[in-house]
Amino acid sequence: MARRIQPIFDSILADTRLQGSSRSFIESLQEQFTNKKTLSAGQRQALDIMQEQLASAPAIDADKQSRLDSLISRAEAAQDPWGVNFVTSIKHQMAIGKELSPRQKEILVKVADRHSDKAQEQRESWASSFTSEMREMMEIAARYYLANPPYFKDLATKALEDNTFIPSERAYKKMVENKFAGKVIAATLAEPRYSVGSMVSLRATAPSNLLYVTWSALGENKTRTGKLATVLKVGAKPVTSPARGSKVYSVLFFGETSPLHVEERWIKKGKR
Repeated sequence: MARRIQPIFDSILADTRLQGSSRSFIESLQEQFTNKKTLSAGQRQALDIMQEQLASAPAIDADKQSRLDSLISRAEAAQDPWGVNFVTSIKHQMAIGKELSPRQKEILVKVADRHSDKAQEQRESWASSFTSEMREMMEIAARYYLANPPYFKDLATKALEDNTFIPSERAYKKMVENKFAGKVIAATLAEPRYSVGSMVSLRATAPSNLLYVTWSALGENKTRTGKLATVLKVGAKPVTSPARGSKVYSVLFFGETSPLHVEERWIKKGKR
């Protein structure tokens, strides 16, 4: 059996038209066959089908392949990894004579439209109009989403790691111009209600982890209610909540040695 099957593997894998997931699948079958010296009935059938497909596949249409290569290059330049992977898969499928489904054809047209000359001109216009203020808002939104996963993780990471990165207009609007990011950006850029050196105290509605502090080695809790604190820093940490009054301050309560991060909504003007 080995003498009959191994030449089939050799022939299939020698065919340069076999790429992507199809090649990976055949390679996995070969690895199993090398280790176990046998294939299941279903695996042998899959191998035979692939051999027949390659044998009956029409000659590669160089013009179609060239257009697909051009589309892949455009998708790469536009930072569209999904489009690159999809068109590459279509290219490999067509190379071995597989027919495209109606849905695949529909999606291929959409990807081509997304990377047409007109669409490319629009992207270039968008990139040239990308301002420092837009970058600042993108970075504020990126910090918010990284602190509140899982949305926009890859886009947010790239926005913060590469200070030359310009996202697509669509990606920018989805991450920056939604209602949650809008509130976070507004809170970050709003004028602070309290300046450095101001005296503040906690509101009664503040969370318990702010209102109470462990005061001794015995674990005794004491309240900060009514106690004064000094504002040390405004915008001490990125805003990570879309709630109103979420700008973060660093404050130091009298009698304590370590500053505390507290959102604006939890403090009020302190009375001496």
